[in-house]
Amino acid sequence: MLKIHFLNVGHGDCCIIEFPSGRKAVVDVNMTSDMDEDTKKELNEGLAISSIDLMFKNYKDILLEKGYDITLQNPIEYLNGIKISSIFRFICTHPHMDHLTGLTALNDIGFSNIWIIPNEFKPDMDKLSDQQKKDWNLYKEYMNASNGKLNGVTIVSPKEAVVNDFWGPDGIEILAPNDDLISIAKEKNNQNIMSYVFLIRYGQTKIILGGDAEADTWKYLAENKSDLLKDVSILKASHHGRDSGYYESALEIMQPKCTIVSVGKKPNTDASNKYRKHSENVWSTRWKGNIVFECEDNEKITYYPQYDR
Repeated sequence: MLKIHFLNVGHGDCCIIEFPSGRKAVVDVNMTSDMDEDTKKELNEGLAISSIDLMFKNYKDILLEKGYDITLQNPIEYLNGIKISSIFRFICTHPHMDHLTGLTALNDIGFSNIWIIPNEFKPDMDKLSDQQKKDWNLYKEYMNASNGKLNGVTIVSPKEAVVNDFWGPDGIEILAPNDDLISIAKEKNNQNIMSYVFLIRYGQTKIILGGDAEADTWKYLAENKSDLLKDVSILKASHHGRDSGYYESALEIMQPKCTIVSVGKKPNTDASNKYRKHSENVWSTRWKGNIVFECEDNEKITYYPQYDR
């Protein structure tokens, strides 16, 4: 059985994959405990919370009264809860902090190898918390390790179509990036274009995780990898379900049975309704909480949302 957990980490990404081989993988990480003001505004409107309530009541109490009891998930606590004490691979899809916050804590648990595409991007350090600065500095240490090793961890930088025993036996196929996409990302100063996109196969089940890939990446895949994109069982909508991560031609090929949107706040450019034209189910961690899929080799897929709404 292959098991994949999409965690409700707010405005960021984190998923955990348990492979039939026994290997465990974490794809991106984001640790946050607070809702931002935009998220609160969306909840207020969606749950019809009045300004009077906001003046006189505790916000968490108001949410509970309205039936909203979904709290953000700490990935480290979740790993401990499902008794994962070691990780085989950590995949950083691209260098944005909502995919990297918590790397230091994850490093304390330990992983055997880390995927990083070498790059020259950097965040605005003045906007980072002290912990995020530690996470970013550790990311740079791994990326700049001269001999491909750091503290016993192997650093790998696989690109499109590269096959290796680090991932091949687990049914992982790397669809992006390639050298051209990495160059475009640099030219346009847009990290999302160099985001990892990879396919996981288990029996007839196909799962595609696309990080924050945008139009340049999906256009390339639709034109050059259409056979691999067909008949997708589970898709993680790229760039948190924004329009910028939606590419019509790719969705027409994939026709995913289920699309997962990892989002803390509903962006102004939300593309959920567009995904619904091509996907039987479009679920947001914003309303479902953590979502777990159990995939069996006979194509049977069972899903377990934390909240059924």
